[in-house]
Amino acid sequence: MPGRVLDAVRGYIKNYTEEVAEVTGVEMKLASLTNREVEMLAKVIDKMLYTEANVAVKELFIENFDLVIDLVRAVKTETKQEFAGVRARGNQLTIVDLTADQFTSVWGATGADDFSYTASATGATDYLGTSTNPESVAEEEGYLILGFVELSASPKVNKTQLTKNGDAYAYNNLKFEVDETAYVAALPEPWFLGPETSYYVQMNFFKTGKVELIPIGIKALQAKNLMSL
Repeated sequence: MPGRVLDAVRGYIKNYTEEVAEVTGVEMKLASLTNREVEMLAKVIDKMLYTEANVAVKELFIENFDLVIDLVRAVKTETKQEFAGVRARGNQLTIVDLTADQFTSVWGATGADDFSYTASATGATDYLGTSTNPESVAEEEGYLILGFVELSASPKVNKTQLTKNGDAYAYNNLKFEVDETAYVAALPEPWFLGPETSYYVQMNFFKTGKVELIPIGIKALQAKNLMSL
């Protein structure tokens, strides 16, 4: 059972210089990041997961911490602002976990305040955004989605498909495993949604009923966009 994320990712705590690198198959420019910023990033994730009882979720962040760093570096390329974590103010960068109100459309509905939905039919269903109204990532923000947690009595989706910048990706089979009090499914390759990305996500229901399917991941953004509730 992993302990603190910070302890598990010590090898990543170093200075990163500005570079052009390939991230999940796409070449992009990544800003520099100091070892102090990386350590602060790990500490923020520790705080985010402090009340998260699910060990599998913590393991996902540890296994993909390189992509967590790359997301912040990609956003920093646009903002030119330091990552200041929980102390971030103004244009400084921080990260938050994923909530329904960050997305324009959840399960085809706007203004959602959670990820619950009751399917009355099987088949493909819009999850985040739609084909006619995809989600749009702002110039100075970015998302990383590592997998999904299902809090309902049993999983009812078994496949997911990402369409990014108009290109449909091959669907992923979702293999949910019971871990303590929830079902967790990791994406074979995390979804890296950098600045100015357009995307939408569909889920395939293999049986009907209620779900509470929460994406596992983070959003990187400027602190000024978190100054009002």
